[in-house]
Amino acid sequence: MKKLLALVVLSAFLIGADKPDDAGAAKSKPLQGTWKVVSQKHGDDDIPDENKAGQLIFEADKFLVKRGDEVLLEGTFKIDSSTSPAQIDFTVTKDNEAQGRAGQKSLGIYKLDGDKLKLCACDVGHDERPEKLDSAGTDFILLVMERGKK
Repeated sequence: MKKLLALVVLSAFLIGADKPDDAGAAKSKPLQGTWKVVSQKHGDDDIPDENKAGQLIFEADKFLVKRGDEVLLEGTFKIDSSTSPAQIDFTVTKDNEAQGRAGQKSLGIYKLDGDKLKLCACDVGHDERPEKLDSAGTDFILLVMERGKK
């Protein structure tokens, strides 16, 4: 269950956003759409292949974490692309797994390279932002995703 939580958290990507202004919407535009998990680690541990069915969906200032057709988490996100690496904050508004994560945040960083997205974040409810896109030796979650085909 913890490994699924890891998927949900990052799928992570996943914070505390108010309704986006035009500038915020423009900054998040490259992230918009469906991202499919290619690989995932929690700290030094690989996440099982069944979690590769996971998807992170960005729409406007909202995100969904799904596995198959099941929505696991819903929430809002906010990015700061002026930093290097860019920062992303997720706020969970609905926890369909009843894990008590509604209202909690996950702080992360990401790198977007065309149709590939690399995201590293803390578990939901923790307040430490990763400094690099690597989970080795930490309790962070690292996701590598590809944009879903249109």
